[in-house]
Amino acid sequence: MREFYDIVQAATDEQRHELGELMGSGFGSQPDTLCDHIKYLRAGTIGQLFWQSSWKQVVTDVADHVGIDWLVLLAGRRWQELPTHEIEAAVVAKLFHAMFDQLSPEQQQKVVMEMQRESNDPRLEALLLGGGAMAAAKMSGFGVYLMASTVLGGLTNALGLTLPFAVYMGMSQAIALVIGPVGWAALAGGIIWTLNQPNWERLALGVVYVSLLRNTEEA
Repeated sequence: MREFYDIVQAATDEQRHELGELMGSGFGSQPDTLCDHIKYLRAGTIGQLFWQSSWKQVVTDVADHVGIDWLVLLAGRRWQELPTHEIEAAVVAKLFHAMFDQLSPEQQQKVVMEMQRESNDPRLEALLLGGGAMAAAKMSGFGVYLMASTVLGGLTNALGLTLPFAVYMGMSQAIALVIGPVGWAALAGGIIWTLNQPNWERLALGVVYVSLLRNTEEA
């Protein structure tokens, strides 16, 4: 879990607090505490005592659970050669498309327009409307940031988490205006159905938030 520890150690107190709230950590948000909570979510009360896997393995397990396309992501590489941040981005892309695909063509176009206000990449519209969320996620750190902020907005809304996520609220509010509060909850409902279990929901939120942290500098 060294990679995860280093990421949250470098984060601000507010960011660690937000991550702890997202993952349901009831014992604080210090780096060691958050690492222990990840172990609990993944392995359970007893299993956490013996669980020694890496953050990359946690992200891989979440990626398996949400059903990312490993052949596309690996692109001829072995898993050992794959950076963790690429797997995180693939999870973000998969969850984003689980929401995006439920929109009408008109709504999709409006969401893309809102995202384009924040991005100057001319490929964004073609990638998103063409079903290329995976490609968009690999396109730039800012593309991942936009998707991660959108997914967090939808999931926290659907799960009833009312947190001051200033880092992504602007993007989420803009999209909420496009699809409305009912549509927002319905979209995220599709993700929750995919995740299926509370622990997977919390782990997925953790993966998405870590991906957002990695790409915040490009936002």
